[in-house]
Amino acid sequence: MKFTLEDISGITGSRVEGAPSAPTIDTLLTDSRTTVDPTTSPLFIALRTGSGDGHRFIKDAYRRGVRAFIVDEVPPVMAAVSDATFLVVPDTLEALRQLGEAARAAYKGTVIGVTGSRGKTQVKELLYAALMPDAWRSPRSWNSQIGVPLSLYSIDPESKYAIIEAGIDGPGQMEILARMIKPDLGIFTAVTTEHDAGFRSREQKINEKARLFGNCDVVVCDNNVPEVAATLRSLRPDAEIVDVHGKEQIVAHVLNILGKSIDERAFDAMSRVRDVSTRIDVNEGMSGSLVLLDNFTPDFPSLDAALDFMERRATAGRTPTLILGDLMHAAGATREEISTLYSKLALTLRHREINRLIGVGREIAAHRNEFDPLTASEFIDNADAFISRYSGGDFDHELILLHGDSKVMRPIKNMLANAAHDTVLEINLDAMVHNFNAFRTLLPPDTGIVAMVKASAYGIGSIEASKTLQSHGATYLAVAVVDEGVALRDAGITMPVMVMNPITTNFRALFNYHLEPSVFSLSELRHIAEEASMAGCHNVNIHIKLDTGMHRTGFCPEDIEDLVHELKRLPHIHVSSTFSHLATADCLDQDDYTQLQLQRFEEMSNSLAAGLGQRVRRHILNTAGMMRFGKQACAYDMGRLGIGLYGISPLPAEHTNVQLMPVATLSTTIIALRHYPAGTTVGYGRRGKLTRASVVATLPIGYADGIDRRLGCGAANFRVRGTECPTVGNICMDMCMIDVTDVPDVSIGDTVEIFGPSLPIERLAESLGTIPYEVLTSISPRVRRIYYHE
Repeated sequence: MKFTLEDISGITGSRVEGAPSAPTIDTLLTDSRTTVDPTTSPLFIALRTGSGDGHRFIKDAYRRGVRAFIVDEVPPVMAAVSDATFLVVPDTLEALRQLGEAARAAYKGTVIGVTGSRGKTQVKELLYAALMPDAWRSPRSWNSQIGVPLSLYSIDPESKYAIIEAGIDGPGQMEILARMIKPDLGIFTAVTTEHDAGFRSREQKINEKARLFGNCDVVVCDNNVPEVAATLRSLRPDAEIVDVHGKEQIVAHVLNILGKSIDERAFDAMSRVRDVSTRIDVNEGMSGSLVLLDNFTPDFPSLDAALDFMERRATAGRTPTLILGDLMHAAGATREEISTLYSKLALTLRHREINRLIGVGREIAAHRNEFDPLTASEFIDNADAFISRYSGGDFDHELILLHGDSKVMRPIKNMLANAAHDTVLEINLDAMVHNFNAFRTLLPPDTGIVAMVKASAYGIGSIEASKTLQSHGATYLAVAVVDEGVALRDAGITMPVMVMNPITTNFRALFNYHLEPSVFSLSELRHIAEEASMAGCHNVNIHIKLDTGMHRTGFCPEDIEDLVHELKRLPHIHVSSTFSHLATADCLDQDDYTQLQLQRFEEMSNSLAAGLGQRVRRHILNTAGMMRFGKQACAYDMGRLGIGLYGISPLPAEHTNVQLMPVATLSTTIIALRHYPAGTTVGYGRRGKLTRASVVATLPIGYADGIDRRLGCGAANFRVRGTECPTVGNICMDMCMIDVTDVPDVSIGDTVEIFGPSLPIERLAESLGTIPYEVLTSISPRVRRIYYHE
C-alpha cells in the first residue's frame, strides 16, 4: 500500500509541521539505522517504548535521507530544518497501528493470518513459495505489535494473497493484531512452550492466540495439542476447522482450500525454503574476516534486510563482500522478468557500495552483464566450484555476507569460517537485547545503562556483544583492562568505554583510544594526570570510585577533601562519574549492609559534587541492585548491568522480577557410540563403572574446553534428544563420556546440549558449588563462538 502524506495525516489525525510537501510514502521505518534507497520516500515513525525513544534518532534518520516523520513532538534539534515534514500525533504507536489498519482495508486480495508457538515463519515461507508469483508475505518474522503494521503497509497491492504472521508473548496483544490483520483464512501452527511464562496457563495462551481468527470461516491447525481445535470450534462454531499434523500438511490443505495444488514447480520452490530460519549467523573467519550467513529465504526482499544487518557490523578494517546465490523467484518467470530482477539487484548493490560480489549459481552467472563493472565481480556455477577455486587466504579482512540456498551457502561458510568443529558456543544476540531492554524497564526513563563487557563479555565474546549494545542504546561499555578497550576500538566501537582497572604502563593507548579510566587512589590520579600532560592530552575523562563497603579499592570518606583539592588543580582531568559497588545486593539477609552502602554513597558523592562545585553523574546499582532498587532514588544516573545482560539472574527464582532469556548455549555432538555390558569400567582410573548394560557416547569436549573435571562420574547431566544423560567416568582433556542408554534412536552426530535454554547453566554451577559467572567465563577460547540474530 502507498499513501500520500496528506492521506497519512488524515488517517492519523495529525497536525502537520515543516515543509509543505506531499510525496507518496513507499516505506515505513521505525529504525533509523535502516539504509534508505534514495529513489524512495520513507516515513520514520518515532516510537516511544519501555526500552527506548525513537525521537532520539530522528536526526540520524534525517542524515540517512528521511524527510518525513511521525512524532509526538518535534525535537528542538530539528527546529531549524526546512526540508522535512513532521506529522504530530498524541501517540506514535497508535498512529502506526492506524496506518496498518488503513493499509489492510485498502487491500483487495485474500489475507491469510498465521500464528502459533513454533513453525509460523516456516509455514509462511513454504506457502509463499508455493503461491509465487501471486503471493506476498510479511518480511522475516515481522509479527509483533510493530512488525505487523509495517508488514501490512508493505503489501504489494497487485498480489492475490497476503500472508501475515502474528506473534504474541502475553495476554491482550492478539486483540490489537487481529483488529489490524482481519484474516480471511487462518493457520494455527504447533503449540509448544515458547512464551509460556507470559501467560497464566497453556490454555490461556491458546485462547489468546485463537483470537486472531474471530472472523475466519476456515482455520487450518496443527493437531500436536488437541485443545487448539477445541478452542477454535468454541470460538467459531460455524467455522470449518481443519485439523492436520505438520507444517507441510498445513500448507497442502491451505493450497487445496485456495483451489491450488503442489505441482512440480511449487514443489521445487518449497524445497528451497524447507530449512529456512530467521537466523543470521556471525562467525569469525580466516585472515581476519567476519562471515555472516543468512539462513532465510533467498529472495530479493530478504537480501535487503540482510544487507542492513551487514552494514551494522561494518568496521574500517574490513571491506564488504557479498557471496550471493541464485535468487528465488516465481516458477515460470519469463527471461525478461528474471533479467529485471537481477538488474534491480545490481542497482541495490551499487547503492550499498558492495566492494566485491561473488555470484554462486548458474542463473546469476548468466546475468553477469547486469552488474556494475566497477564492482569486483566474479561468477561461479556452484558451491563445489567455489570451494575448489578459493581458499580462506583469498579473503583478507573482509566482512562477508552469504545469501542464497542453504545447501549452497553452508559448505562455503564452513570453509571460510574454518568451521570443522563439533563443539560450539552459540550466542543469541536477540536474547541479549531482550535482557538489556528488560532491565531498562526496571529503571527510571532517564537512567542510562553501563553494559559490562569485561572478561570477553563474560566469556561470550566482547566484540559482537559490544556492537549489538552500541546499536541498542547503552550509555557506556565497561571493560576490566586497557587492552580490552583497545580491542573494542580496533573493532570499530565508537561509544564511551570505561576501564574499571586501569593500572597500566601503556598510557598512550589509554589516551589515544579515548578510554575512560576509573580512579581509586590519589597516587593513581596523579600518575594519570602526569602521563596525560606529557602526552599533550587536555581533556581526560575519569570515573571516581568510592569505597562504601566492598573494601577492594576506592576513596574512603576521609579522602574526599584531598581528592577535591587534587582535582581542582588538574584542569585537564574531567570527572565523568562517581560510582561504588554493592557487596550484598544479592544477599537478601544483608539488606542492612546494603542500605548502609547506599547511605554512604549518597553522602560521599554529594560531598564530592559540592567540593567540585558541579553536578557529577552517579551509579551504584549492579544487576541485583537494579532488580531490587531500580525504581528508587538510588538508581541515580546509570546502572551497571553485568550477569543479567547474559540471561542469568543473581537472585533466587522467586525474587527475580524480570523475564530473562538465556544468551549462550554450549553444545557438542556425539562422535562415537559403544554398547557395554554391566560391570564395564570407563575412562581414566576406571572411575566410571556401569551398573547395567549401557550405551555410552563419546563427546569431543573436555576440561580444556571448560568442562570442569568435577562434573565427571555422574555429577552432571547433558541433554540429548530431550533426555538428560549423566556423565560416565572422569572428564578427559578433550573428551568426555555420557550414558545415552535411555535416549530413543540415539545416533552418531546427535547434538548434545551442555547448557542452554533446556539445561540452565545454573545447574552446572550448582553441581560445582560455584556461580554461573565462573562456568561461563571458563569456556575455552578454542570453542568456536557462533553469534546469531533473528
